[in-house]
Amino acid sequence: MSDPGPIRIAGAGPAGLAAAITLARGGRRVEVHEAKSDVGARFIGDLQILENSSEPEDVREFLARAGIATNFYFRPVTEARFWDHRLRPGEVRSATPYGFFIRRGPFEGSLDRGLLAQARELGVVVRFGSRLASEEADVVATGPSTPDGLAREITFVSDEEERVEVYFDHRLSPGGYSYLFILDGVGTFGCAIVSDFRRIDEYFEASLARALSLTPARVDREQRTGYSYMNFHLKRTSVAGTTSFTGEAAGFQDYLFGLGIRYALKSGWLAGRAILEERPFDELWTEELGQKQRTSLVNRFLYERGGNFGLSRFIRQAAAARDFNEYLASWHRDRWWKRLAEPLVRRLWRHEGTCRHEPGAHWCRARDTRMKVPPLGPADTR
Repeated sequence: MSDPGPIRIAGAGPAGLAAAITLARGGRRVEVHEAKSDVGARFIGDLQILENSSEPEDVREFLARAGIATNFYFRPVTEARFWDHRLRPGEVRSATPYGFFIRRGPFEGSLDRGLLAQARELGVVVRFGSRLASEEADVVATGPSTPDGLAREITFVSDEEERVEVYFDHRLSPGGYSYLFILDGVGTFGCAIVSDFRRIDEYFEASLARALSLTPARVDREQRTGYSYMNFHLKRTSVAGTTSFTGEAAGFQDYLFGLGIRYALKSGWLAGRAILEERPFDELWTEELGQKQRTSLVNRFLYERGGNFGLSRFIRQAAAARDFNEYLASWHRDRWWKRLAEPLVRRLWRHEGTCRHEPGAHWCRARDTRMKVPPLGPADTR
């Protein structure tokens, strides 16, 4: 019998490496082609969250089931402090972690370097500086192609008291939020938005000034700074020809808070399984992620349409909840009324411009015209 050759994967992010690890554990030869010179090249060592609330299965159990070891920074989080636009705080706590902090970028201890080491130990060949066309790949995991959300972040060394702070105010971060994390000597401040992308630097500066007025900290602005964006769209298929698209290349993303690492790992694992089991990838991801993504769309609609009043209510309810992880999980559950609302949300947010999402037919929102954002004024930057 002739050698079918290696499975070829485009992109060495979490989705691509999860697919590679899955395939290698199944006995297949794998090549990963990464256009950049290292993994995680667009990240700056920033603290990010691998969420633990969107599915009943604990993310640690999922990682074990997928054969992914935690050979990277992996710190559980059970507490946080939220702030609303009126500068009222709310403390949240959970008995089980609502997420796990990881670090991203081409640095030792990052998720990216950890997954790379696991893939190589299994014999996966990773070729850096190699761009593979989608039609030449079996799996495409090249990350977001166009922004549905944008974030600016800085990461710095810090000996400050540890904290997890999130600030909700649509005037300072339209459709998004800002955040200050200081853990294990590393600090990350970021501002994430879903509209008015051209003013991201203004929103970042205003949000940072607000955060430091509430929770003073020494922020070394000369440390690493960077921008990242997220990609969300709904599709009937994630396959073009014989190529499976996974991760944010296929719009797999949590649209509520933009926490997409779990989607990336799971969709990559499913793409690998589809090849090993000779099952349609569309069948696997639709079963595992289809309704979850549609619920996420309705959650995003509620998040934006509720405005600052809705965000204040969210903070009050979260702080009053017996367990924050359970409260967050309730947002992600498949409810009958969310199923009814989803077609209406699609009509209200229909796409009217050019779109670079792949592959094939899909639904996405019109970009950068979603929220009417008032000009930043003195009251917004105090």
